Amino acid sequence: MRAAPAAASTTVTLESLLELRRPSEVAVSPDGSRVAFTVAPIYREKGGRIEARLWLDDAPATDAGAADAAPAFSPDSSQLAFASDHGHPGRMSVWIHELGEVGDVPGSVETIVWAPDATRLLVLAADLGSDRAGVQTATKIVEKDAAEQDPRVVRPAQHWRRLWSINVDSGETRDVTPAGVNVFELDWRGGKVAAVCTEEPSESAWYDAYVALLDIENGTAERVHEPEWQLQAPRISPGGRVAWIEGFASDRAVVTGTVHVDGVGPLAPELDVTWIEWDGDDALWYAGSRRSASHFGRLALDGTHEELFADDAVLGVRYQQRVAVGGGRIVTVYESPERPPEVVDLTSGAPEPLTSLNDSLGEVGRVFERRDYTWESFDGTEIQGLLYLPSEHDGTALPLVVYVHGGPTSTWSAQFPISHWPLLAQEGYAVLLPNPRGSSGRGQEFARANLGDMGGGDLKDILAGVDALVRDGIADDDRIAITGGSYGGFMSSWAVTQTDRFAAAAPFAVVTDWTSFHYTTNIGQFDVLFLQGRPDDPSGPYPRWSPVFHARNVKTPTLIIHGADDLCTPLPQATEFYNALVEAGSEVELVIYPREGHGWTEREHQIDAWNRMRDWLAKHLA
Repeated sequence: MRAAPAAASTTVTLESLLELRRPSEVAVSPDGSRVAFTVAPIYREKGGRIEARLWLDDAPATDAGAADAAPAFSPDSSQLAFASDHGHPGRMSVWIHELGEVGDVPGSVETIVWAPDATRLLVLAADLGSDRAGVQTATKIVEKDAAEQDPRVVRPAQHWRRLWSINVDSGETRDVTPAGVNVFELDWRGGKVAAVCTEEPSESAWYDAYVALLDIENGTAERVHEPEWQLQAPRISPGGRVAWIEGFASDRAVVTGTVHVDGVGPLAPELDVTWIEWDGDDALWYAGSRRSASHFGRLALDGTHEELFADDAVLGVRYQQRVAVGGGRIVTVYESPERPPEVVDLTSGAPEPLTSLNDSLGEVGRVFERRDYTWESFDGTEIQGLLYLPSEHDGTALPLVVYVHGGPTSTWSAQFPISHWPLLAQEGYAVLLPNPRGSSGRGQEFARANLGDMGGGDLKDILAGVDALVRDGIADDDRIAITGGSYGGFMSSWAVTQTDRFAAAAPFAVVTDWTSFHYTTNIGQFDVLFLQGRPDDPSGPYPRWSPVFHARNVKTPTLIIHGADDLCTPLPQATEFYNALVEAGSEVELVIYPREGHGWTEREHQIDAWNRMRDWLAKHLA
């Protein structure tokens, strides 16, 4: 797909990209008359938090200055509940639109579900001090200005995710969580609760979660399913059928997998699904990914499915494609490389915009040309990625930046490019976003293809893509750089220990020593799963796949960027690699951002990171 040629005056800056406002968490009232969603900027000010406002239809419904989330309409469509930290920044409580705050939940609210008769709410809340998922910055949930514990005392199973019942009229609040059960996700229709649960509350425990039916009146839990892989989106039908998504996944909240129904089994395993919702008792709505595209449809219990919409775009959010259904309407957030995210109505089969939040960013697509790029890897496997080029590219070989995604069970999708890609294209670079083996969107076998081999076949896939671009005359073989965060931070650190192919590297949010990672991260089960070994085995995969053990090989100038408060990939991962490269005599620089977790959200940090990357690339790929 080629964008229109850029006008001479078209210039995109990071500051202009930071003006984007992202709608999310769309909810449709059961009668289809109202649409609620949240709108948030993509940055926060120094030391602050990202604020988000609740919108109803086409206008804000709450005051600025707070973070709103999780809108939920009552069954009769007359009331709208939502979470907000208004009055207590950092701790989300329950509010009802036009009525005010209700209940007294001591934790931070994450999910709200109405009882069928609208007399009470069932709320999932994380104890203060709980961890956020990696895709949610991997930091602690704390109330701003709360007294800091001095000294800090750390012990297992301190902070749980619990269920609370709130009487809408009186505000009476009760903890209804069965003993010894931690709840990560839930669905409820007034009887038993379908939930993804763990025996202890750590982020690491999530990798071994199970599906349960919780009786919140009697305080009991019945295990419904012990999975082989990871779980997402538990759903209970009006008649009590339980469904869920199971798939091999690297991060909580980003599972792409197969739909399962208790008593029926897996349905349509050829679909890669990220979200489901019951349509009666005999079918489910679903949304998912296919390579870099999104699709949405209806799945019957016999495994047949009707695809209602598919496009080279993102429905919902990049990490979890989803739609909202109610009263005969289908509404979601839609974005594509050429169209910034807006809330759209998909009922007619074509996206009809309901908002115009980001009209000012319509020119971004004019500074690049985007192609879907495929190549053959070392073993004959076809690998796909996205290629961004300057819009006025004259066919000469360009300096290339390889940008590796996180996960690794994620994918570069057809999203609006608010990252560095349009800026790099505008600077004259080709940018390759590879989806190597281990990526989602191509079925479970492909997603599991780097199990026990992370840094092996997937690195070869990436290098084969570089070779293909050089062979096709697109990339200059002497001017190639690699970057990426999280798994991409591991891969770009690992790559420079294995090859001198890259003239520069800029890994961020890195993993560089799997043994120390295991004992310092909040997701120690991640490396056990992906490396298929033990961290206390000195001859096993942990040292084999750790960049610090191979740092003496590095000749590539390397810029390392990391957040000081990252619980997922802790800061010592960056300092270990930095010191190893210093001892190896490599050119290296380490940048640490205070107050940041697994990625940077402060405005000035985002600008600083771009400026440093741009200058590093200009210096070494000139």
